[in-house]
Amino acid sequence: MADQLHAFLQSSARFHEDLFPLWEDLPPPHSKRTLAVVGFCRIIHQHVIGQHVLLGAGLDVPAMALVRPSFEASVRAVWCLKGASDEWIDKFLSPPSAEASPDAETVLGPAVDSMLLVIREHHPQWLHDALLELRTHTWKAMHSYVHGGIRPVVQSLSELPEQKQCAVLLNANAFLILATNVLRMACGVPSPMLSDLQRQHANCLPPAPSKKGVKKGVRDNFIGV
Repeated sequence: MADQLHAFLQSSARFHEDLFPLWEDLPPPHSKRTLAVVGFCRIIHQHVIGQHVLLGAGLDVPAMALVRPSFEASVRAVWCLKGASDEWIDKFLSPPSAEASPDAETVLGPAVDSMLLVIREHHPQWLHDALLELRTHTWKAMHSYVHGGIRPVVQSLSELPEQKQCAVLLNANAFLILATNVLRMACGVPSPMLSDLQRQHANCLPPAPSKKGVKKGVRDNFIGV
């Protein structure tokens, strides 16, 4: 394993060690909305850990394939926190009818672009801008990895450059700290310590966005695929 990737994996492991206690001893979900948010946040948690394990094992193609589901789960977690209707939440968590196909969704969710528009109405501008930046500049690449396009084929024949593997970890850690904040907000628990953790582990996280919008250069810290 290359030195830069090894060092980044170690830095990320230290970040996780400090962050994961914030996922413990939380009150149980008090509403269907909270339950949905918790579920999406836990999806992000598992995807991020999976990416670290995969890159540590030299499996960069499946690690890249997890970027899109991590991104979509992040958008859905934020959207469910503030934005999704009570009716949608109720249908989403309701058992399917007896007539429904066994593999059918309980209710189809809106498209990512639609959720981002709603997020813009209910959340800080910087959060919407950061998610939109990632959506705009990496969507085609993420689609290629999920659906077996040319990008993963090329990558399977030639390992992803070390710098880009580190960028995948950088994004994963950003998704994870976002999920931590959203999870605790949904559970009604404040998270004043997150700012300190971001400063302490700045070497494995993108720059914190400004209150006026996404800081210049944040896009460069998203995966350059």
